[in-house]
Amino acid sequence: MALPQPFVFDPYSVAVQENPYPFYKVLRDGHPLYWCASANTWALSRYDDIAAACSDPARFSSARGNVLDDDPARMGNTLGTSDPPKHDRLRGLVNAAFMRGRVLEREAQLRSITREYVDEFVSTGGGDLIQNLTARISTSTICDILGFERADHVQLKKWVDGLVYRDPVTRQLPPSGHEARKAMVAYASTTIEARRVEPRDDLISALIAAEVEGSKLTPADMMHTVATLLGAGIESASSFIGNAMLALSEHPEQAALLASELAMAPQAIEEMLRYDTPTQRFHRTATQDIELHGQTIRAGQSVLVMYGSANRDDRKFPDPERFDLTRTPGRHLAMGHGTHFCLGAQLAKAMSRIFLEEWFQRVASFTVHHDRVVRMHSPVFRGLSSMPVSVTRH
Repeated sequence: MALPQPFVFDPYSVAVQENPYPFYKVLRDGHPLYWCASANTWALSRYDDIAAACSDPARFSSARGNVLDDDPARMGNTLGTSDPPKHDRLRGLVNAAFMRGRVLEREAQLRSITREYVDEFVSTGGGDLIQNLTARISTSTICDILGFERADHVQLKKWVDGLVYRDPVTRQLPPSGHEARKAMVAYASTTIEARRVEPRDDLISALIAAEVEGSKLTPADMMHTVATLLGAGIESASSFIGNAMLALSEHPEQAALLASELAMAPQAIEEMLRYDTPTQRFHRTATQDIELHGQTIRAGQSVLVMYGSANRDDRKFPDPERFDLTRTPGRHLAMGHGTHFCLGAQLAKAMSRIFLEEWFQRVASFTVHHDRVVRMHSPVFRGLSSMPVSVTRH
């Protein structure tokens, strides 16, 4: 694609959201520390710089939000928007809840949900892989684990979609997004209170019961944690599977290889995560002046740590533009790095592995109708709003 002259990188632009990778290469090679005037933020694009920043919360803080234009109510109050020591306390409690709620032991539950929706999708010859399949799988899985009623899942997904979207003109969360946030918080709060009265075998009940060294989640911590797990869990899982399936459709020899050897799914997932990262870029705030690449990031300025760019850095990955499921897994940054390494990484990978297994056991071939593929508009996530697919069964 032809890049604008002079070169401009704007994380809100439609061109970047459609295909950020040519922009990233220009940044890595010529502008490793770039000031995005339109977004009022610095951008880090090289692997080593991003890994170092993510390992240094004292200088690159998350407490003023981990996404551009973050909700002030979240700042400093969630796993993703807090620094040590508060972050460590919250992470310990959520880890304890994951253990108590046996989250990583729920493969049978995950597989049952996936089979239900894949069977339905395949039996009709396909459809919109995002709206009719991956979004339903991720929503039902995350909501079931948390403990939300199945009848409410469709509405919850609509609220999450509203929170992810940013208007490409105003660059802001639109009024409908603010309404979605309020509605989701109210719904989550009501469910949390119901579980305090009557606990169930779900993650919300486990979060309420979790205790580490005498510390428990406060009501505010609880509400923000549940909302974060809901939103991030649904969107990242759906986006990842959608991106992976699009990549497989564009590289049929890789799809055939995976279909013939499903045991390689765990290794394939690592390459899929590296190649088209669902969480493209997170936000940090400099706590002091930082000299880097001959420029100065001033205390208080915003910094984007762009995982999607790091994962295509040829300083770290040989031939990084090549999609190769046999690639020896490297330390990609798709799940974050350092303090904020994704808490749900194991769950997300299990969901993805189960999807690939169930899909290729049923589908002999599939065709993506690329002329009707629609990307979502988000300065953070890279995913799809729509991807029509036709399938042929075994």
